[in-house]
Amino acid sequence: MEKLVRIVEQKAHVARNYTAQDGTQKTFHSMGFILTDGLDEFYAEMTGDMARDCQPYNKDVVHVMQGYIKQRSFQDKNGNIRYENQIYITKMI
Repeated sequence: MEKLVRIVEQKAHVARNYTAQDGTQKTFHSMGFILTDGLDEFYAEMTGDMARDCQPYNKDVVHVMQGYIKQRSFQDKNGNIRYENQIYITKMI
């Protein structure tokens, strides 16, 4: 997916430590963005080295965002299966 977007809000960098499947300690980096394309406003997340190295973006210009959308299912407290979309940023210029 590729969209022209403006940044409404750039969240702070978050680093979380975790234990990988091989038992080594690793760090997961993420940074959230609230973006708009002029019609819709949505949350998208940047992860990995890109999030770790990300500098503040200029909110006054239009950016090209490349990313992908995943869905995940979960069970609510009433036992119903619900769905949620998650947007991941792979490039933003």
